[in-house]
Amino acid sequence: MKKLVLILLALMALPCLARTVPAVGSVDGTILHTIQTKWQIADTTTSAGDEPTALAVTERTKLLVDAAITAASSGDAEISTFTLPSEWNSIRLRAVGITDGGTRTDQIYFGTLGGNLDCELTHAGQLAWVIGTQQSIYDQITFTLGGTYVPKPGDVVTGVTSGETAVVVSTVLSSGAWADADAAGTVTYKSASGTFTSSELISVVDYLGVTDPNIYVHAASDLVDFELADTVVVTAGAWGSVWTATSPAANTNAEAEIDIKGADFMVIVTTTSSVDSKLLIKGY
Repeated sequence: MKKLVLILLALMALPCLARTVPAVGSVDGTILHTIQTKWQIADTTTSAGDEPTALAVTERTKLLVDAAITAASSGDAEISTFTLPSEWNSIRLRAVGITDGGTRTDQIYFGTLGGNLDCELTHAGQLAWVIGTQQSIYDQITFTLGGTYVPKPGDVVTGVTSGETAVVVSTVLSSGAWADADAAGTVTYKSASGTFTSSELISVVDYLGVTDPNIYVHAASDLVDFELADTVVVTAGAWGSVWTATSPAANTNAEAEIDIKGADFMVIVTTTSSVDSKLLIKGY
């Protein structure tokens, strides 16, 4: 009887244990359907001022990078860190810049924190981007008076006055707080249907179809256009992963792809940038 009770308790615990495992997709017969994540912004860099230099071997730990960012000397304030979700096995990277014909060079480092406060970093490679001349689908605009809901990648926004729509890629907070309804900063969009009206209220529809009306206010009517890079040259580092680079013709979207081999922490050091630019990331 005791054995039977123990077996029943173990079977009852299985669903709880299963819920602790991150979802990676679904299986339909013999076909694995992986989760589709949205493009996010991993780094934002300006062309003004000094750019940081590549990390020396003696600087390649998370805590040392954090200290360098805080000290903000010699351009180190523009170093970015990005936490890689546990369900990501590989990543794709793209670059966008404000103007045509610009360039951007990124040094990419990976580490595995595994729940710890520090980890070693390995140089995975250098990505040299050339911004193309294709028509932009990415735009940035300043906002004020943010409400209690923080717009997330994939949310659809609508101008209450103009009726124009766009899809959120990321938001950057520069002052205030969403909870206090005085958040201010910038939001990056894609697929804007037209020009928003200056100082109009913005409503947001999230991925569940829930509408949050009058969520924040655009501070200006003109969006800042970002052009996608259409070429990238990869110089692989000593790390064991192999990069796949795509630099298609006809002004389409260049990207670099790599198996992150279980890494959960990434550092982006943009050593050159001739224009204000961003690095986009998508995991799978």
